[in-house]
Amino acid sequence: KGERLTDKQLYRNTTEPFRRGIAGAEIPANLQTTNTTIDPVSHTGFLKLTNEYGESCIALMPITNTEVNMTYAEIFRVVQKMPFPVEFKVKTLQMKPSSAVRKTQFTARRFKETDKDMYANEDSDSIILQGKPLLNDLRNDIENKKTPFYKWLGVFVVSGKDKTQCQNRCNALKSYMANYHVELTRPLADQLNLFYTLLNGNSIQFERYWLQYTKDSGIAELLFGLTSNLGSNIGFYLGRVTHGTAPDTNTAIQNSRDIVLYHPMIANEGIVGAMTDSPHCLISGETGKGKSFLAKLLMFYMTFLDVQILMTDPKNENHAWFEEAVKDPEIQEDYPYFIDLMKTFHYVTLDPNDKNNYGVLDPLSFLNGAQAKDTAVALIEQVYNLKGKDDVKREILEDLDMLIERKQKGEKVGLMDLIEMLKTSKVKNIAEAGGLIGQLVKNSILQLAFSDGTSRGLNIDYKHTILSIQGLDLPEAGTKFEEMNDSDRKALAVMIPLAKFCQYFGQRDRKQKTSIIFDEAWTLTATRGGKRLVKELRRAGRSYNNQLIMITQSVKDAQSEDDRGNFGACFAFDERSEREDILKFMDLPVTKENKELLADMKKGQCLFRDFYGRVDALSVDCVFPEWIRAFKTVDRSNSAKAEREFV
Repeated sequence: KGERLTDKQLYRNTTEPFRRGIAGAEIPANLQTTNTTIDPVSHTGFLKLTNEYGESCIALMPITNTEVNMTYAEIFRVVQKMPFPVEFKVKTLQMKPSSAVRKTQFTARRFKETDKDMYANEDSDSIILQGKPLLNDLRNDIENKKTPFYKWLGVFVVSGKDKTQCQNRCNALKSYMANYHVELTRPLADQLNLFYTLLNGNSIQFERYWLQYTKDSGIAELLFGLTSNLGSNIGFYLGRVTHGTAPDTNTAIQNSRDIVLYHPMIANEGIVGAMTDSPHCLISGETGKGKSFLAKLLMFYMTFLDVQILMTDPKNENHAWFEEAVKDPEIQEDYPYFIDLMKTFHYVTLDPNDKNNYGVLDPLSFLNGAQAKDTAVALIEQVYNLKGKDDVKREILEDLDMLIERKQKGEKVGLMDLIEMLKTSKVKNIAEAGGLIGQLVKNSILQLAFSDGTSRGLNIDYKHTILSIQGLDLPEAGTKFEEMNDSDRKALAVMIPLAKFCQYFGQRDRKQKTSIIFDEAWTLTATRGGKRLVKELRRAGRSYNNQLIMITQSVKDAQSEDDRGNFGACFAFDERSEREDILKFMDLPVTKENKELLADMKKGQCLFRDFYGRVDALSVDCVFPEWIRAFKTVDRSNSAKAEREFV
């Protein structure tokens, strides 16, 4: 996926060697290469660079030896873990087959002569014993299989503000690469020659002492072009790439220098190189792993953008925790801008015991036509089983058609009108069905979705709205439908018009960017026809400048091929019972190592797949203490604090 460099990129690539380690050195605005002075004399084995911005010291360290088998060399990957800037430059030249064969023949003769001498002295060399069959295989590959053969020069470039810092970094790098069986040297007299050899356009003929010879597969094992980049090139700080294991997330963050930026609203703007144009985001994982924390972090960042936000809060907990943070005297004194930010949030708590809230989620009040009818049927089916009751279902459908026509004529109608129409039916079982549905609605959470048409509706003109439902007792995730009681079904039923309301919120104005943060999204897939509701939530998508952040406990809630391709960014926290499903969903091989990677993740760590298709482990990091205070979901007891102290 190589791309041609722009002029600016070409200038930077050409002049970077002359600006290494010098803070503030700018990219030249013209074709002049540099005004840098290169001094190879002041520090033996180093080069001193001096220009108008300052000075630095650099050293070039070529590879002198690697293992015979280059499998898992992965130099481009491992060097990115160094805690200081390191460049790894490679220059390659494909050899002619005839030259490559002569090279193998010459080496084979040398091995044979050396082996004879050693045999005469009753000695042996493991390298020669190992090398002879490898040379035969190599010659066969070159002559018969036409395998490309290369000679290449690999050089590490280390820079520092002075000689001492540069030397310490060189020693650290040399020791680190020795763990991967890669030997480096810092030639004392050839630093300047190496410097010019690595410049664009120069050949590698001079460096015959440091040349390596491998097949094309050996070069591929260097993992050229592999990067630890994750997220977007611009955006908000989300955390750091997780390297290895750590006792906790904070330690993992401190041990990584690979920051992750993320802009939640640019995926649908035709980003070059992106694998998808979907602005939607999936956050999955078991309870307590950090899903809600990440969702709130994204929401707070989006408050700085020209985006209208609607966050559903089925647990009805955000308002209380946010208000508690605002009332904290320390936060009031030290973080006045945070207080101003919190004032931009508008909280809507739907209380089924408050008559003013009756019917605010009635689909007939804010939807029209087929959408109103389908949503009303899905709502009723959730609490009243219509299977095998075709006459009742037919009556409901016909009555809904009549109500929708009356609404189009300007009348105020609602689902309570539907119940009354059923109850007055002359057919006994239809009237009984109407009476039963009416009793299910009375004095229950369903009162929020059934109105007589006079409901005032919800005000969604605020920039940031958090919508919660009082007394919504959701069943445990994974509970089978047939195992749910009436309370469970009613709670899930209310989530259906809530989802449709969110869709309505995102489709009101094509010019206004909107973001819907839908928590406990598993409640939709637990309902009949729920997956269709999720698809409809995403349908606003790109054409309406709408983003859906879907928070759920299982990747299976977005497991179909259609759903999976419609999430531009995916954050998967661990769920021990679904590790294979998580790996498949994130396009990772199901291996023992990857399962262990998930198992070792601490709270606040997840797999992240960005809209470029890159996947890596992420340690979520929030740098604002006042935000962390607001993101709390539970108070830590003295016992919990003591437990932590005695670790």
